[in-house]
Amino acid sequence: GGGTAQAVDMSNANVQGAMSVVSGGGALGGATTVDHLMQRAKQVSSPDVGVQDKVHFVFNNLSSTNLDQKEKDLLTVLSDAYMPWLCQYLVIKRAAQEANYHGLYIQFVDRLDKKLSQLLKGVIGVTIDNIKILLADDKITSSSSVRSLLKNLGSWLGGLTLMKNKPILQKDIDFKQLIVDAYERGRLIAVIPFVAKVLESCGGSRVFRPPNPWTILVLSLLAELHPLGDLKLSIKFEIEVLCKNLNRDIKDIKPSSAFKNCKVNRDNNPDWTSRDSGASLSSLKPLPTVPDARLLAAAAGMAGM
Repeated sequence: GGGTAQAVDMSNANVQGAMSVVSGGGALGGATTVDHLMQRAKQVSSPDVGVQDKVHFVFNNLSSTNLDQKEKDLLTVLSDAYMPWLCQYLVIKRAAQEANYHGLYIQFVDRLDKKLSQLLKGVIGVTIDNIKILLADDKITSSSSVRSLLKNLGSWLGGLTLMKNKPILQKDIDFKQLIVDAYERGRLIAVIPFVAKVLESCGGSRVFRPPNPWTILVLSLLAELHPLGDLKLSIKFEIEVLCKNLNRDIKDIKPSSAFKNCKVNRDNNPDWTSRDSGASLSSLKPLPTVPDARLLAAAAGMAGM
């Protein structure tokens, strides 16, 4: 009867919650932000709940050894008509929350793309839409869960494009404009980790690894920011980790001069360490220009996660 169906739904919601916690979605913070993305998503026709549960099941049980079988399972229950829904599900419910599984999901999308025309293109489009929603969110400077989703979608976008030697079009995301705008508006704290996650994929690309001119242009912007006094250490650290992942020394990258004429108000600005917080800060040693072994070990640990 109705009671049992309700029970199953509840357990399913719990399973989903548990999955997002395990994968670092952050139980409540992650969920509310993901709900926000779902609300902003374009209206598409959804399959019935039974089919949605089968799709959840496919993704919950996906592994590198069963891609063949799971592809068949998914294509059996899902018709082309629900492809826009599948794109949203993949990006918002999976990729945005489950960074550990990006490699697996991208392999799966590549396989499905041969059977479902334009799936990959659809997934990239939905990814860019959701990145724009998060970048426009005012909570981006105060909420670590919003920033976490943005970083995850940055890695995901890089893996779908740059890693496969495909460009990210300027009309979709203009990286130079994005970084300059973030500098002026006090949003580097969110934008730099995002940009670093996207660019990490250049390391695995024949086309986009340095000295690719587009990649060097973005790195030159980061090299101009890196030495600025009072820039938050976390932002400097993101830049250093990226350079290490691309086998580049920050000191060898010629800085741009994009920020020379930009006005920025540093009062109550999350990008900058405030000078007036007294003695506690003056006792901090400045960050070494070359990251020491512990920083690099921590970075390697983060990169390997």
